[in-house]
This record gives sequence, C-alpha cells and structure tokens, in this order.
Amino acid sequence: MVAPMISLLLTSLGCVEGAIEAPYSARLKGPEDYTVSWHSDYNELQDQVGVVIMGDVMVYDSETDLPLESIEVEMTSNFGGVYLIPAEAVKLVGYPEATVDPTDTDAIRQACTDEAGNFTSDPEWCAWYWDTETEQYYQIGGQYVATASEYAPNYFVGRTNNRGILEFYLYVDAMPAMGGAEGAGVAFGTTQISANIGVDSTSFEIRTSDQ
Repeated sequence: MVAPMISLLLTSLGCVEGAIEAPYSARLKGPEDYTVSWHSDYNELQDQVGVVIMGDVMVYDSETDLPLESIEVEMTSNFGGVYLIPAEAVKLVGYPEATVDPTDTDAIRQACTDEAGNFTSDPEWCAWYWDTETEQYYQIGGQYVATASEYAPNYFVGRTNNRGILEFYLYVDAMPAMGGAEGAGVAFGTTQISANIGVDSTSFEIRTSDQ
C-alpha cells in the first residue's frame, strides 16, 4: 500500500552525466499500477498534503536477461499534480515545529503563501511535505522545493544503477477531479506515468480507492 509528494524542476531536459543510450536489445520494465487512498480535501494543487510513493523501473538486455547499467531513462507524468522526484533528493524528517495542523490545507495555505499566493519556504516546515498514509513529513532537496504556487514539474531524466534499476519517488499532491453524479461527491480520474529509453517504453497508472 502506498501513500501522497513533489517533482523535478525542468532543468533535467538534457542528458544525464555518465548515462548512455540504450542498445537495440534493451527493454524497460515498470511497476504495476498504484492505488492510493484519496479524498476531495486533498485535491488542491500545491497544498503539500498528499501521498508519497516510492517506485523503480528496470532496464535489461532482452537477449541475455542481464541488467543494463547507466542507461538513460526519461519519465513524465501526464497530470500536473503528480510529481517525479529523484530518490536521492528525498529524506524522511522528524515532526517539525509546525504551527498548524498538517492536515489543515487552508491553514497551511495561509501560513505558507505570500500576498500574491506564491509558495514560501519560511518558516522552514513549509518546505516539507506531509504524507497522509504514513503520517510523516518528507524533506525535498533544496533545488526541488517549490518556489511558487504554479510549481508543478512533471519531467525527470535519470540513469540506471549497477542492477539496472532507476529508483524514484512520486508525490501525489492532487488527482484529476472528474465530477461525479449529484450528491455522490467528487470522483477522481487516473494519472499516467510514462518511461522511455528510446528503443522501448512502458507506463503505469495511479488510481484512487473509493472515498
């Protein structure tokens, strides 16, 4: 079971240092679809209350079944409320001295945005992200912390390790609202995450459980 976290600034549009192109025989294997617990209260973009998901993709040689190291992998999210983050940029932190309830999105918005509605990281805990599943805070590396309310990067380039694995985190800050039947509450759609190595691609979905 997984839980709602943030994505990478569009500075990784180029190649990753040390990465190599996938050979023709390379194949890409991604995770199964994820289902997250969700509620209409968590549907606000940039409220920093959501679900943290850790995942990975694997690149291997289809002719030998051996893992392929240092292969460049591109990943994208098709919805602006689901963010991709490098695994090394994420750290679990102790409960901060927050002055508001971390599940009170209105109070967080008031405390952590300026007069123009832009996100601020002062106080420090405003730059930490609350996971509603584990009820823990996560800290994101400074270069990945939101600096404005419209910050919603959804593109990530990484490379596989010596086991052919690229690890990543997803922060599900919001899910697409679909508008349910009258009196039935808000219904949510799915978000698709795609991965590509040039010679092969794969995708998986994030879905919501019943409210």
